[in-house]
Amino acid sequence: MDTRANKLSELIRTRPAMFIGNLKFTGFANMLEFLLEEMLTEINLETTIEIEFLKSNTIRLNARQVDTSGLVNCIFHLDHPDMQQTHSLPVAILISLSVATEMEVHHQDEVYTLDSKQGDYILNVTPGKGHAGTLLVEFSPDPVIFRDFEADYEQTNTLLQKIACLYPGVKIISSDFRGDHCRNVFHYPQGITRLLDHAIATHPHASPFFRLDLKAVIRDYAYQVSFCYQPLWLTTSYVRSFANHYELFLGGSLIEGVQEGIIMGIRDAAAKAKTKIKISKRKLLESMVVIAAVRGKEFELTGPGKWKLDAPALKMDIKRYVFAEVARYLSLHTEDRNRVILNFAYEFE
Repeated sequence: MDTRANKLSELIRTRPAMFIGNLKFTGFANMLEFLLEEMLTEINLETTIEIEFLKSNTIRLNARQVDTSGLVNCIFHLDHPDMQQTHSLPVAILISLSVATEMEVHHQDEVYTLDSKQGDYILNVTPGKGHAGTLLVEFSPDPVIFRDFEADYEQTNTLLQKIACLYPGVKIISSDFRGDHCRNVFHYPQGITRLLDHAIATHPHASPFFRLDLKAVIRDYAYQVSFCYQPLWLTTSYVRSFANHYELFLGGSLIEGVQEGIIMGIRDAAAKAKTKIKISKRKLLESMVVIAAVRGKEFELTGPGKWKLDAPALKMDIKRYVFAEVARYLSLHTEDRNRVILNFAYEFE
């Protein structure tokens, strides 16, 4: 077997920040998230990922019941002649920025074994042994790239908890064997509802109302939306949104569609109650907790840091869906409807 050169390796190693951000924990987290996202395009109740922190700054990942087709596609494109080829990036970044990587992908009736040293790799394909949908990876971040860096277990657990919420049903188990053995399990079938629970729990006397936890698949996108009013926060708000694993710190189409859908639903309820209200996005968000996530392919992220989602069709879809759900909820829950309407009934046109 010949050693092959990853065509993007030189560029990735020369300009790593262009691909993963900074070269501390954020860069490591992005590198790990790219790999996880590639295998979580399809999940089921048996999907399990185990991540172990070993000595010598080595990470071992064992995944079962995951989608391996994307990873195999990445491997096929590693030596693609086009230097701008991006289909290999999740694997190309990992092997290029690791001093050593061993990867075993059980895909359909074949096993793809990849052994890499700083981007140069040997690939072997053999008949499978009945473990399709399984992935084994062991890698060590290259100290030449990640200077004075050791993966922090607690920070990584925060990342894994977020992933488990954004991909409902997946079970993630993390273990640290570098000192006293630590083990954590993250499994949230309810999805980002758990993130909303955590936000509410920061106030010991929380009394949320007008809470909706929504899930829907519209066209090719899977949505999760959770929100409520939390009056103890007075005029503050708590808003988070995600496109796949990316947190959209500058918002964009997803959160705008959710907000506009809520406003439409409240206006509809007020009209039926014959109550005149004045409502805006700013006023809506006072004392509100809103978390939204969307999963799919080919998102256009814009703005500084690529932290804003630009997707007009997606915005319209989620707006219509949220409007219908809010209108239905307020028609069935009189007490919440009256509290919400009164919140906007004191300012007149």
